[in-house]
Amino acid sequence: GYWTDSIWYSLMSLAGKLLIAHPNVPVGNPFHRAVIYLYQDNTQEGSIGVIINKPSKFSLVEVFKDKGLEYPWSKKFIYHGGPVTQNALVLLHTNDWSSTNTATGGLNLCVSSDNQMFEKLAMGDEPIYWRLFGGMCGWAPGQLQAEMKGSFPYRAENSWLTADANDTFIFSQQGEKQWQMAFELSSQQL
Repeated sequence: GYWTDSIWYSLMSLAGKLLIAHPNVPVGNPFHRAVIYLYQDNTQEGSIGVIINKPSKFSLVEVFKDKGLEYPWSKKFIYHGGPVTQNALVLLHTNDWSSTNTATGGLNLCVSSDNQMFEKLAMGDEPIYWRLFGGMCGWAPGQLQAEMKGSFPYRAENSWLTADANDTFIFSQQGEKQWQMAFELSSQQL
């Protein structure tokens, strides 16, 4: 029944895990070689995450300038979080810090999305680890589980791989190298 399914689902929640794109996902697909940190996964609202390994060409200096603020570290970039609500800015960060709109995002991470976070970051008040994302990835309730099972209309050979990861892995790597490392991590944890 509903309660049994709901209890099973809460025990099997993927919140706080990595989703790693299968090697068969073709070039041109927005999830090709993507590593996604899933910060929400439940039966009522579905699943939400951000692609953690795809930096954009936009520096944080530009993003802060658009907000009327100065950000002194020009070598940091915003990341492509995913194809959903690409104008939304989401900060994935360690749980040692918070802003006015901060929510738990897995085991030791949080997600913030408000204007005060920019003011705090510009003043040097920042979490130990963090990345700013434009956009996110989203799945309707049950959709991600159907994709992972390969249920029609999804195909098992394009299913997601999963892995546990720590802050260092999430925040210290990027690009193709991070996907390769996540793929290896998934194989080891399997």
